[in-house]
This record gives sequence, C-alpha cells and structure tokens, in this order.
Amino acid sequence: MARLFVLLSLLEEANSLDLYNSRRQAQQIRAMRLFNRNKDYVNVYRLSEELINQLEEDIKFFIRKPQRRHRGLSVRIKLLCTLSFLASGSYQRIIGQNINTFLSQPTASRCICEVVETLNHPTIISKYIKFPQNAEERLALKERFYEKFKIPGVIGCVDGTFVTIVRPTENEERYYCRKGNHARNVQLYTDADLNIIHVDATYGGATHDSFIFNNSDIKNHLEELVGAGETVYLLGDSGYAQRSYLMTPIPNAVEGTPEEYYNKLHATARNTVERTIDRLKGRFRCLLVHRVLHYHPDTVGKIVIACCVLHNICNRAGLPAPTLDSHDEEEEANFRAIARVSAGRQLPLTHSQSELTIGQSSRDMLVNQLWRSRRE
Repeated sequence: MARLFVLLSLLEEANSLDLYNSRRQAQQIRAMRLFNRNKDYVNVYRLSEELINQLEEDIKFFIRKPQRRHRGLSVRIKLLCTLSFLASGSYQRIIGQNINTFLSQPTASRCICEVVETLNHPTIISKYIKFPQNAEERLALKERFYEKFKIPGVIGCVDGTFVTIVRPTENEERYYCRKGNHARNVQLYTDADLNIIHVDATYGGATHDSFIFNNSDIKNHLEELVGAGETVYLLGDSGYAQRSYLMTPIPNAVEGTPEEYYNKLHATARNTVERTIDRLKGRFRCLLVHRVLHYHPDTVGKIVIACCVLHNICNRAGLPAPTLDSHDEEEEANFRAIARVSAGRQLPLTHSQSELTIGQSSRDMLVNQLWRSRRE
C-alpha cells in the first residue's frame, strides 16, 4: 500500500512538472518574434505591425488584466489570436495550435470573445466608424463623391450582406434563409473611398433590406436634414424604396435618354458599397457565407462590427485587401440570391405613396441636373 502511495505521488509530481514545462514552453514560443516584415503581419493578421501596436494601445484599457502576475496572457497575444481567427475564419482549435499564438482552444475562445467585445466598445466604434454628424463632415463626403462620380449631394451608399450562422435555438424564423441556411442580414453604409461609415448587424437573414433601412436611425436623420432644406442622398439598389434622400435605379430606362445616363452614374457610384463588402470579406474570411459562424446571433453581430472596425483601420492606412477567388464570389452571389428570395424582393405594402411620389420627383430633378451638366 505504501509503495502504491509513493508511486502515485511520483506520477503526480511528474505530471505537474510536465505541465509546468509545457506552459513555460508555450510562453517562450509566444514571446518569439516570428515576423520581420510588415508584409508577413498583413498576410496573417491583415494589419501591419505598426497598426497592431496602435490598436493594442487603444484596447489595453478595456481588456481584463491577469489576476496572477507573469501567468496571464498579454493584451498583444489576445489581440493576435483574435486577428488570426477573424482573418482566416479557421476554427478556434486550429488558431490555438498556431505557433503565432499557441493557446488551448478554451483559452483561444476566451481571448476572441474578450477582444471582440472590446472592439464593440462605444469608444472604439466612434473612433473608427463615423457617420457624418455635422454639415462640414457631410460636405466633405459630398465633395468626394462628386469628385469621383460626378453626382452631387451624395454622402454614401447602402446595401446588405449576409453572414451565415449555425441554427439558433431561439427565434429561428428571424434568421432562416431557405434550404436550411441561417444568417444575419448586415446593412452597411459606405463612403466614396470604401470606408464603412455605419453598420447595422441587428437583424436576421429573413429581414428585407428595405425594412432594415426604414427602421433605422439613419433614415430618420436624413428625413430631418431634407426637411431642413439640405440636399443629401444615399444611393441604394432596387431593393429599397425611392425617397427624396435615397436614390434608386430607374427601371427599363431607354438607351440614350437622361434616365439611362443617370443609371450609369448611379451604378458606378453605388458599386463602392459592393466593393467594400468584397474587401471586408476578403480581409476577414470568417464572414464568408461558407464559413458559418458557430456563435449566438448576438455574438455574430459583434464579430461583424469588430471586422468593420478593423476594415476601416486597414483601408485608411492603404493596406492591400486579399481578393475573393471566383469560387468564393460565386458562393456569395448564390447565397445572396437565395436569401433575398426568402426575405422577399417585393417592397412592403406599408410604403407611403406620397413619400414615393415625392421621392420620384426628387430623382427626376437629379436626372435632369446630371443630364444638363454631363458635358461641363
């Protein structure tokens, strides 16, 4: 009996020593400087080393400090783990085994949730995702759109994109997109330089783009501006209702007419939001439809916003974005078509006819203005 007790004690001591050595080795590996070039950082994390350093400074005050000295993970390791996950879309177990982070799956999961939560802090969001709040900021956006696309009064473009999720346990019907797929319908507002100026990730994939916009604070804000006499436009596709502040394409425009000329300018300018979505998902592949995020829908919404924050950081710094290959583009397009059929492409019948008439009159005025100024 005594021998057995001694043997068990020796085994327990050996196991503790192995565990200690393993943790020490992990700390040493995480402390290694693995990259010497910015290109390597951008390839793995999408941000350059300088931008990672700046972001670390931004979030360090919101990250929980380790309870035990020299034993907790640094803010940098937590940040790198999260960036690696968002950029690759790989499962947390794979991220944890990566030599760049070298964490267990549960630890990687905690790191990702903590950093994503931090990137959703109002202070961080307001710093990197900015909808124009005054006339001066709106004028800067209008001038940039006019400089690039020759349409006056435009402050941004709007469109929705889908981010797939696992089947939720509650309110499944809000996220259902046909053929067993579930998703978030994320509405993005972008400027002329492919920056995201607002994002709404609170709705499920069964919700129509137009419904999301009609229930947004942005719509109410634009109505107030137009009511005060300011000329201000968003550009949207035919999934939205024509309004005095939301310009949509003109169906069946005849070639060579002012309406066709308007449609061409409109399509070229509105393409900025589609290019932004492609860049966003190219940078952060966790958002691609075939990745399927295994999180609660609320957490998925926070992941989307975190990616939008990081996209703006990268875009404003002029960092290159990986392009989607033809297979990814096809899958995105196919899922979008399926999901939009599920949400219903016909506009809700609750739209006011008077609002539509006023919107069409505003569009007619813009059409004539563009046609007159086409050769200036």
